[in-house]
Amino acid sequence: MPFQERLAVRTRPKKKLFGCVAILGLGLMGSSLAMALKKRGIAGKVTGFARRPETRKKALAGKIVDAVCDRLEDAVRDADLVVACAPVSVIPEIITAAAGHLPPRAVVTDVGSVKARIAAAAEKALADNRAEFLGSHPIAGSEQRGLEAARDDLYRGAVVAITPTRRTSRRALRIVSGFWRALGAEVVPVSPAVHDRVLARTSHLPHLIAALLAGCAGRERAVEYGKFCGAGFRDTTRIAEGDPELWRDILANNACFLRGELKVFAGKLANLSAILSKGDERQIAKYLRNGRECR
Repeated sequence: MPFQERLAVRTRPKKKLFGCVAILGLGLMGSSLAMALKKRGIAGKVTGFARRPETRKKALAGKIVDAVCDRLEDAVRDADLVVACAPVSVIPEIITAAAGHLPPRAVVTDVGSVKARIAAAAEKALADNRAEFLGSHPIAGSEQRGLEAARDDLYRGAVVAITPTRRTSRRALRIVSGFWRALGAEVVPVSPAVHDRVLARTSHLPHLIAALLAGCAGRERAVEYGKFCGAGFRDTTRIAEGDPELWRDILANNACFLRGELKVFAGKLANLSAILSKGDERQIAKYLRNGRECR
């Protein structure tokens, strides 16, 4: 028999936005989402899906979800809203596997930080289905990972990009927007392609640069360079502590736009090197002022 466990939960008297929300993936993002849903009373039931038995056990023991399943079909069967919380290369696979088991008029979204490929794959998977897909990207998270790092306020005050396409209905737009707003987030609609171009500049490039800076500073062991690293170094390299496998997935899926941003960065770096070579202090000061103003 498929694994499925339930906890008795006391429902609040106020009206819920959703009868059931299914969260596919119970890492940092999925577990934080489940905790926020339960704390705010947004759904009558929060159902989780996780492949690892230990994750399912912890999710139930911590009352992060009301029910947890080891099969996608069981997790989504009664869901009004399904949220795929997995690495960006896995999200299309999850949605495709769940497609044939979704209730009519269910809405599917996700939390992936690359949108164009996910949107295309999800809409293809649901082409003959009455369920709909509308992508989401909450700009929130942590260099930490896993259920143990989850917290119920992760999405409060966050900006969430939602990425409608020409196939997106007003109903799906209303449901997904209302979902994130109920969690205390600010919703910003943008096309999948524009999202990926913007995030290449504001998120994916900074992560690569942080990793490069950390690697450059630590490239030799003859001197204990760490003893000479202050708050500035820690601030600028903090995100380099992020999960390498997770970030490899993100960068590979947005390589097209990221290559363009790297080209611009390389040009600016070459210009800075030329300014330093000339010893032009006025240009150095101008460069620094521009950086401060842009920030």
